Amino acid sequence: MSEKTHVECYSGSRYAERPVSFDFLGHEHSVKDLVETWRSPSGLHFQVRTEEDECFELTYDQRTDEWSILRLEEEES
Repeated sequence: MSEKTHVECYSGSRYAERPVSFDFLGHEHSVKDLVETWRSPSGLHFQVRTEEDECFELTYDQRTDEWSILRLEEEES
């Protein structure tokens, strides 16, 4: 499921350097680990792991100044 969301992020020399928390489906999540970051034509992408050990992809679209979020499924070992 993907939806627009509110993201709090650390911003040093530029906006959205690292997400620190976000709201998803009415629940506030704190970011425990930043797994991966990358840039694409659609924006800045952050794969994160929360304090609850859930994985999400947060995407910031600089053109529209909007965030979207996607809950990632855990891979089975």
